[in-house]
Amino acid sequence: MLRDLPTPPAGKTGWPWNQETPPNATAAAASNLPRVTIVTPSYNQAGFLEETLRSVLLQNYPHLEYIVMDGGSTDGSVDIIRKYEKHLSYWTSEKDAGASDAIAKGFQRASGEIMAYLNSDDPYLAGAIHAVVRVFQEQPQCQVVFGNTYWTDPSGNVLAERRQTSFWPASYLYGGTDMQQPSTFWRRELYLKAGGMDPTYTFAFDTDLFCRFIDCQAEFRHLKRFLSCFRIHPESKSSTLMDRRTQELLRIRAIHLQHGFHSVYGHLMRNLGRVHRGFRYLMQGDLPWLISRVPDRIAAQRAAEPVGPRSGNI
Repeated sequence: MLRDLPTPPAGKTGWPWNQETPPNATAAAASNLPRVTIVTPSYNQAGFLEETLRSVLLQNYPHLEYIVMDGGSTDGSVDIIRKYEKHLSYWTSEKDAGASDAIAKGFQRASGEIMAYLNSDDPYLAGAIHAVVRVFQEQPQCQVVFGNTYWTDPSGNVLAERRQTSFWPASYLYGGTDMQQPSTFWRRELYLKAGGMDPTYTFAFDTDLFCRFIDCQAEFRHLKRFLSCFRIHPESKSSTLMDRRTQELLRIRAIHLQHGFHSVYGHLMRNLGRVHRGFRYLMQGDLPWLISRVPDRIAAQRAAEPVGPRSGNI
């Protein structure tokens, strides 16, 4: 609860500084709630880290296992982690081989039935974990739950909305749709079956993991709710490692695609996926939002560059 955490820095208001997740009706049956493990990899993100920590801790979820893996930060991040260490299940600050390596090591310590990772510059929204757990409980066959995501600037101002639709594996594999990693959760048994996080990837490790979930024939469910914010800033990987991202996506395509990404089949699946996505937007009441995005898409195509980072997109 808010009263249990350190006092926020001066001038910080709103979620998750002086607001907390309201009591949830499921809390009355806390003994029936599964343990949820969240891993946060971090390296020199002191400007954003405290907001991320508080957004996880203030979820008001009774069976939370929160693990923070710092890569040996020198910018004051460790002091921030120490402020909250009594609320963490585990944390360390030591040199690692990158975010994917840190996440993999964090998940090796995980005991939760449901798992996710949240980068140190991305916060959850209030009530996100309860909402996700409810889907897992109501649909036992579901193995992956993903929601909508806000793209924000360094100050937290919303730049865009990334709304999702029901999942179609072929569309994802051939680029007709995507998933936003900060708003994606999965069952531990699926993670282990898929082989866990591959630390040889430095950028597209989320895409690689999601592709291996597809290989395992996992069932995905879309939760029509905003669960997190994906922060766009000059130091983020989405802004600085685009060349490496391209190389890793080529590697993923070579492993997981039966047909070439630019083949006739690939173009067909990509376009069918976009049609399917548009239809689902219509069915779930998001058509006005979709139409509002048309000018931005046209401008982006004229500039021959993407509208923004497409986390988890192959």
